[in-house]
Amino acid sequence: MCLNLVTSIKNEKLPKDEYYTGWKCINVDKQSNTFQSLYNCNRHFDKWLRCRLPLSETLGSGFDEYPAGFHIFITREGARNWSSYDKVIKVRYRRVVARGIQGGYKCIVAKEMYVESPK
Repeated sequence: MCLNLVTSIKNEKLPKDEYYTGWKCINVDKQSNTFQSLYNCNRHFDKWLRCRLPLSETLGSGFDEYPAGFHIFITREGARNWSSYDKVIKVRYRRVVARGIQGGYKCIVAKEMYVESPK
């Protein structure tokens, strides 16, 4: 997923015990209790995930380049309208590196994300 419009590129850090919440589209593998989202391999639930690419790694092209990271919608509606995944799930995130618009909805790019097991 790439942002259609980049509105801000800034490394926003929060203390380790603080986070924002947003929405992510995922497919769930119930046998292995893992999930997958666009461009990500299977990941385990209930732990903080970190994008290991350095801030200098960019996505997009030309004027709209921004640092790589997890793309998370600000609203549930935005995530629901993005694609046909098994679930739209609420996630925690921190270390925002870019903000923008994806498919007409506000979206952020974060270096760290926490996904709880679906109930």
